[in-house]
Amino acid sequence: MSERARSGNCQRSTRRDFLKRSAAVASLTAVSPWSIARGAFAGGTGTIKIGMIGCGGRCTGAAGQALRSGRDVKLVAMCDIFEDRLENSRKALLKSAGEDGSGGQKGGFRDQIDVPPERRFVGFDGYKKVIECSDAVLIACASKFHPMYAEAAIQAGKHVFVEKPHGIDPVGVRRMEAVCKLAKEKGLSIVSGLHSRFHTGWQETIKRIHDGIIGQVTSIQSMFLRGPYRLVKRDPKLTETQYQFSNWYHFLWLSGDD
Repeated sequence: MSERARSGNCQRSTRRDFLKRSAAVASLTAVSPWSIARGAFAGGTGTIKIGMIGCGGRCTGAAGQALRSGRDVKLVAMCDIFEDRLENSRKALLKSAGEDGSGGQKGGFRDQIDVPPERRFVGFDGYKKVIECSDAVLIACASKFHPMYAEAAIQAGKHVFVEKPHGIDPVGVRRMEAVCKLAKEKGLSIVSGLHSRFHTGWQETIKRIHDGIIGQVTSIQSMFLRGPYRLVKRDPKLTETQYQFSNWYHFLWLSGDD
């Protein structure tokens, strides 16, 4: 608790104070977490090439956010174990991108998507090729591989956005911890996709708790409600490994359990 709260001089925060703090927080988080990686480029100039490792809904959403953060951000490479998932993701991004600059549609980023067939990688080693093509990589795939892929990207000198969880067992967590230390040594950005951490409203709430504005916190209850994960029916054409990867949320060795 802060000294102000302990002394009993905690004052009610005014609307002006709230807006001032909210603006300060917003300036740090900007439009997307990729504003952190942009600092590696002088004045934000030049092209920032991003690549997707995993082409499910979460990585597709992260790619869209990154592309909207600036015209100098371009998607140049994608990989997934399943070709149809990769193609569906690419088409979804193109659809949501709207028209390019010449088309006149505000907010369009179609011209920022440059992923020709030779940079669409299918298979278990696709992540290596995406890393080679990119300045920064988005990692959102089966959680088991988050530490390994992040490690490979940082070792290659690339910036990283990695979705939660950052490890599903003690070995994975320790590996990610070492990756973060290496990133710091190399002056690289490694950004966490931890749920809602860039939401300015949540940040303001946490700041008020830390400042002691609401007094001493003695207990917290929280819950997150949603529907069950989708289950893909077994296709006789798939191997057992492919079937499990298509339903990785349902297998402990891949997801660590929800």
